[in-house]
Amino acid sequence: AVHMSLFVLVAGYFSQRKVDSFSSLKHFFQDKFVRLLLPALLWYPFWRLWSVGRFEWAGILGNQYWFTLSLFLYVILFLVQRSGVDLLLSLVPEQRKQWIEVGLHIVLTIVLHYFFLDWVLRLFPGIGDFVHMVRTRLACLYPYFVIGWLIGRLDLLEWLRSPRVVAIAFIAFMVCLGYMMQEEDWSSYRANYLAYGLWDMYRLMALSFFVVLLNAMHAVTERGGRLSKWLVLLGQWSLPIYFVHYFFLPAAPGMRAWIAAALPWYRLSMELVIGGIGTVVALLPTLAVVYCIRLNPYLDFALFGEKGRLKK
Repeated sequence: AVHMSLFVLVAGYFSQRKVDSFSSLKHFFQDKFVRLLLPALLWYPFWRLWSVGRFEWAGILGNQYWFTLSLFLYVILFLVQRSGVDLLLSLVPEQRKQWIEVGLHIVLTIVLHYFFLDWVLRLFPGIGDFVHMVRTRLACLYPYFVIGWLIGRLDLLEWLRSPRVVAIAFIAFMVCLGYMMQEEDWSSYRANYLAYGLWDMYRLMALSFFVVLLNAMHAVTERGGRLSKWLVLLGQWSLPIYFVHYFFLPAAPGMRAWIAAALPWYRLSMELVIGGIGTVVALLPTLAVVYCIRLNPYLDFALFGEKGRLKK
């Protein structure tokens, strides 16, 4: 409910470039296909072969690389939304355009969330769980894409780094965390992952954590040094690391049931400790595999959508 939200928000922030010609539209789709669709289509079947013994694409929208496929959908959807807004803005006086643009995007996002998606499901009731899963995640995550774009459009990063905003965000995040730890039914909390509505406590949790994380990363990386270099390196390799670690992630039978049976105030700390240990155990062999793949520009392109070295 936080890390996927941040991923989509950051993607929205870096989606400022306009697509205003046929050649730019062609380049746009080529780039998104290579970076978002191709890695999922080529890499996912190998994970299925590793995990279930079959080379297949079944369940590709619900496992592992699902977020790149979903992000492709959000990018296309926002391209249509932005084109419509730009068309309306051509009728507006220049001095008021920016804030009218922001208002139109907010209104269209709410309309999409509350009316359009439900209308599509009612119109095509036979499309089943496949589209319902995509719709649920889109309703949860697409608003973050729009928020990320608005942060970039209004140039709000410096404002988000002000001490007052950081203090408010930290307090809000702590309140959200306390609320989550008091949940009596931990399984119902997990079931609601990526299924909450437009107005929800987890919206505040994700956005406040974004502000805290933004400032924490800025404070660490602006100093330089070894820690900063490692964080930048992990950031550059985040997509390969994310998927390759599924081949090495250890599984302990009964672990989830054991956590669910714990008292509410201990669940979060237990998950953090177990997750931290699992991360270290999975990261070491993952980095070795990623390094070997990075030595081959053809694999780098096919599996991770990186085409710079292949062109050379």
